Amino acid sequence: MLIEQTTTYSYKLKYLDNPTFDKVRDFAKRFIDDLPKELVDGLYEEINRGVDQLATEPQMLVYLYSFGNMHQAKLNVAFNHIPEVFFDQPEINIIDYGCGQAIGTMCYADFLSQKGITQNIKSVTLIEPSEICLKRAALHVSKFFPNAEISTINKTFDELSDDDINCEEDVPTLHIMSNVLDLLDFDLERFAELINDKMKGYNQFVCVGPYFGFQEKDKRMKDLYLLLNGDENFCKFYEQYELNADRAWTAQIRCFSNGELEEELSTEVTEEEIENGVEDEFGVVYSRDGKRLLKVKYKLKSYIIKNGTKLICDGAFYNDNIKGKLQQVIIPNSVVSIGDDAFGNNSSLKKIIIPNSVKYIGANPFYNCKNVEVISKTSRFIVKDGFLINSDNHTIISNLKRCNNIVIPNTITTIGNSAFRGWYDLQQIIIPNSVTSIGKFAFFGCRSLEHIIIPNSVTIIGGGAFGYNSSLKKINIPNSVKCIDANPFFECESVEVISKSSRFIIKDGLLIDNDNQTIISNLGRCNNVEIPNTITIIGDSAFRGCTVLRQITIPNSITRIEADAFKDCMELQKVTIPISVTRIGKGAFNGCRLLQQFIIPESVTNIEEETFKRCESLKEIIIPNSVKSIGREAYMFCFSLKKIAISKSVTSIGAKTFVCCRSLQNIVIPNSVKTIGESAFYYCTSLQQIIIPNAVTSIGKKTFGMCTSLVHITVPQSVTSIGEEAFVWCKSLQQITIPDSTKRIDKKAFKYCTSLQIVSIPNSVTSIRDSTFSDCRSLQEIIISEGSVDKFKQMLPEKLWDKLYYLKKAVETSRNDDLPF
Repeated sequence: MLIEQTTTYSYKLKYLDNPTFDKVRDFAKRFIDDLPKELVDGLYEEINRGVDQLATEPQMLVYLYSFGNMHQAKLNVAFNHIPEVFFDQPEINIIDYGCGQAIGTMCYADFLSQKGITQNIKSVTLIEPSEICLKRAALHVSKFFPNAEISTINKTFDELSDDDINCEEDVPTLHIMSNVLDLLDFDLERFAELINDKMKGYNQFVCVGPYFGFQEKDKRMKDLYLLLNGDENFCKFYEQYELNADRAWTAQIRCFSNGELEEELSTEVTEEEIENGVEDEFGVVYSRDGKRLLKVKYKLKSYIIKNGTKLICDGAFYNDNIKGKLQQVIIPNSVVSIGDDAFGNNSSLKKIIIPNSVKYIGANPFYNCKNVEVISKTSRFIVKDGFLINSDNHTIISNLKRCNNIVIPNTITTIGNSAFRGWYDLQQIIIPNSVTSIGKFAFFGCRSLEHIIIPNSVTIIGGGAFGYNSSLKKINIPNSVKCIDANPFFECESVEVISKSSRFIIKDGLLIDNDNQTIISNLGRCNNVEIPNTITIIGDSAFRGCTVLRQITIPNSITRIEADAFKDCMELQKVTIPISVTRIGKGAFNGCRLLQQFIIPESVTNIEEETFKRCESLKEIIIPNSVKSIGREAYMFCFSLKKIAISKSVTSIGAKTFVCCRSLQNIVIPNSVKTIGESAFYYCTSLQQIIIPNAVTSIGKKTFGMCTSLVHITVPQSVTSIGEEAFVWCKSLQQITIPDSTKRIDKKAFKYCTSLQIVSIPNSVTSIRDSTFSDCRSLQEIIISEGSVDKFKQMLPEKLWDKLYYLKKAVETSRNDDLPF
């Protein structure tokens, strides 16, 4: 590999923290600023407006300064139009053609960082005829992607051979061509043929360049796309000042792909997916396509997973009862992913063989499997020193040896998420200087652990890393730490935290990130907290589980309250949110069971998922005009909630939002609401009356199920479907009119509506599923349109035929025709 070394520039780059393209370009700017203008102009003329091959370091710096931001602007547009599924790929290869100083690759690294995308770059191939540029390109890539395998090819495009371009079947390839296709000095057809011959798997092409206005040069980008039989993702031409209002840049941008990406399947699983899955004879639930093993419903001693299964989902075999009998599971060679806690809490599990096909293993799949023997057939995951280790990134996935004292090998760089979670007997652990990251919940619930020394190599401490450790007495945060995630000391009642870093300070019993003025953790454990007015953010889980906290004063400096910030503060009775707060995160007050009143400020635009879930004493809520949506389970299990005023700005109510709000008697849903999620009002046993707004098109599964006091409901003309068990057990409902817009009524929609006497069904309904009116003991009339008797006989069970209103009329008319007069 050609790479720049032992130069002044290489030493400057070596000590550049958190590299970005702008920081690299700033090196060039400082060089230019120190030169006389006439010399800069001369260098600019030497490179012929960036067209000629660069031969000296000053030329490289002038090019980077003069044209770098133009490349960046074009590439960012292009990267934004790559299909999203490409960024879901955990690993890719990059080929940067005519790479120059690797501007394209650096800009891609910036793009991933700005979007918060984690993607492993397996290899980067750099193709460039200028040797000095190629060496610098390799230097840049080694800084931005230090773990990537770098190949340097010092050739023109016409000199390339079959050995220079390589793609992999299983790893997608990103081809970057920035300002090279407009050059006329190479054979485009031969170039395309060479790429075409070497393409395997999925290939994503990003092509950017200048636009000359229908000149011969402008055709080459399209010609390449046609020669490679691409599927176009995006194509646009930009005139002067269109790409940037301050710059006379022109641009042609084209993104296209070749090949298919395999669908990215998730190990996460929902209750709905389990309910709608396919259950085998052993009570094991699979997805309908058979690719995902979702959940094991019953106790098993042994099980052979079906061949063709690709994913074992999170907690699939997790045992809620420690006395379970699962001893063996055989995993077929089709499985590629094993989810978090997949086999967790199975103390009887004796043996698991991980097949060679497995490419991903989630957080501690063998949590609390005290007796398991794990054998791995793949080199990516190895069992060594009693640990299951990802050898690719030197991460401990799971602890298997279950002893009191542990020494982590000095080859390990990461202690993975939940790696030692729940290891109750762990008393001592030595973390070597090789470790740079401690994952989320890594030592959560290690209740016998009193002391732990974090070495000065650690830069990241994950959320909840030492949480729920009642015996933990002291933790020193070393100066090397740059990131501390959500409350790593959750419910550590006795811990003394000392910070050696100026970034993380302890003030007024709070652990604070001084850089962004964020509360990370409450360490004071007092019942009344006053937050300093310098703080702007209450971080994720910052006060979670503070069972003594009764009152808190939030200053006007606070702009965000993040997810789970006050979750399970079971004694919290009063909190005032200032108008400065624009966001209250998911589950922020979940489990605050004594909280009786809460005023949402006008500055908040969304009530997120689970925000007030299990606030059992909450009696009244006013949704301000600023709020547009109410998230899933936002008020679930608010047993005392009697009154809620929803503003006319709200457009959606999420699934299970008001489940078990059993004191709620009446609610007015404004006409602005367009969607009401499944089970939104399930088990609201005191709810008597409700009007569904005209914009709602469907009543989902169990939306009003178990509303046992519901007497009246108006279904608007906009509703096209009534979901499964939508009104199940609405035993006080006596009459309902289904509008002309409705086409489908799903199974058990009105089951156990024991007081229902009259139902009107329009002729628009084409599907009535099984048991729709099962156990409706009081049902007397099903009113249908004239002439539709036969149609509804086909959809309804025979025992309901005598309830059809027009059937009775038809019978009476028939009998009259038989009379002698």
